[in-house]
Amino acid sequence: MERDYLSHIEHIFRAYDIRGIYGRDFFPNIISVASAIFANIISETQEGKIIGVSGDGRTTSKLLSLSAATGIAGAGLDVQLIHSIPLPVFGFSLWKNKEISGGAYITASHNPPEWNGVRFRWGDGTGFAEENSEIKKRFFENRVKWASWSDVGNIFITDRENILTEYSDFIQSIEPQPGKTLKVLVDTLNGIGGIIIPHIFRSRHRIITLNSQIDGYFPVGSADPVHSNLNHLQSYVTSIKADIGIAFDGDADRAVIIDDRGRRVAPEIIGIILARELLKSGDVVVYNAECSSILKNNLEEIGIKAVESRVGDVFVSQTAKKLRAKIGVESSYHFFIPLYGFYYDDSILTSFVITSLISRKEKKLSEIVDEIGDFHVIRESIRVPDQLKWKAVEKLRDYLASKYSEISTVDGVKVYLENGSVLIRPSNTEPLIRITSEAPSRDVVEKIHRKFKKLTEEVINKLN
Repeated sequence: MERDYLSHIEHIFRAYDIRGIYGRDFFPNIISVASAIFANIISETQEGKIIGVSGDGRTTSKLLSLSAATGIAGAGLDVQLIHSIPLPVFGFSLWKNKEISGGAYITASHNPPEWNGVRFRWGDGTGFAEENSEIKKRFFENRVKWASWSDVGNIFITDRENILTEYSDFIQSIEPQPGKTLKVLVDTLNGIGGIIIPHIFRSRHRIITLNSQIDGYFPVGSADPVHSNLNHLQSYVTSIKADIGIAFDGDADRAVIIDDRGRRVAPEIIGIILARELLKSGDVVVYNAECSSILKNNLEEIGIKAVESRVGDVFVSQTAKKLRAKIGVESSYHFFIPLYGFYYDDSILTSFVITSLISRKEKKLSEIVDEIGDFHVIRESIRVPDQLKWKAVEKLRDYLASKYSEISTVDGVKVYLENGSVLIRPSNTEPLIRITSEAPSRDVVEKIHRKFKKLTEEVINKLN
């Protein structure tokens, strides 16, 4: 491959996946080669010979699913090709079928419709982490082991209806004793979640759906419930007096919960509710370093061990698996409940469980949220050349470790203060240093943020 072409596409290889704009820096041949390398790694580490392949509802996902399948088969492994299903359902299909050794899922998650990508999975449904760096390295060194003509793999088409039915039955079996019927507003934002999420919730509750038709052009405006404006959903929740509202992203691996007062419920609060209701003293909850200390403080009060991980759902999953945690929380609304037997994230399961838990309470969700307490967050990014961002954070880490008694260096440096916390970390994908400050009040968080932003800028300027 020509060096100019390779330098043009290097940025699409990220810490968690490969992702870019179709037709500009992301093409079927990239998926095919990367998927073949993925198959090589599976062959080197696993005994099985079958890889699952599926994708979301984007206009290019079916085409790129075929590209992934041909790359994997070309590397000598068989492929179970499944028509578009949500990412949590895909994780379930891998975990449930012990003959499958891994998976490739085509998605750009919450990005605009012209984007697409691929996420690689182990046979238990959990995502590749450090292995993504190995795929990138081999890709740019052109180290691909293609099978001979007589040893290429087969591609089998699998009926998704059976998988969807099995998944729906499994989710409902987890909560066999529902409480009162709730009014639930579900917005799948034209993503692939529309094929199953309304069905699952309708089995127990009164459901009103928004944007449940699958449309890869995302006519509603965005498939990102985390960063986009959800005013339409929030106002609708209050106007129809719904008990809970839920918005899912394009591949349905993230869910934003709206309470009955039309307020977003922070992922940390969801984690606290789950832990209080499902866990016992001594159990472990993993959360990423960006999460507010309200999660850690509340869990430790009831004897539950809270452990930090690096930012990124694959790293939360990896840490949860290592520690045999029962719950995992990611600040970008990825949720994990390994209590039920698997370590991949599943926002559909989580939102269904939260709804069931609320249905058995006398109090409304808003009342439970208010009792837990409030916190304020400021997130800001400072542009720093890639070659300096790691050095700057390293300098900050050393300085802050000498000044503060409680710090974490799991991902960048996080300082736990008496009245809040601040996380300073280099971006995995951009020339940025990200600062996340949090405290119980707006005044305090602003004071914390100003102090540590100024310190960060001073260190960067000295290095410059």
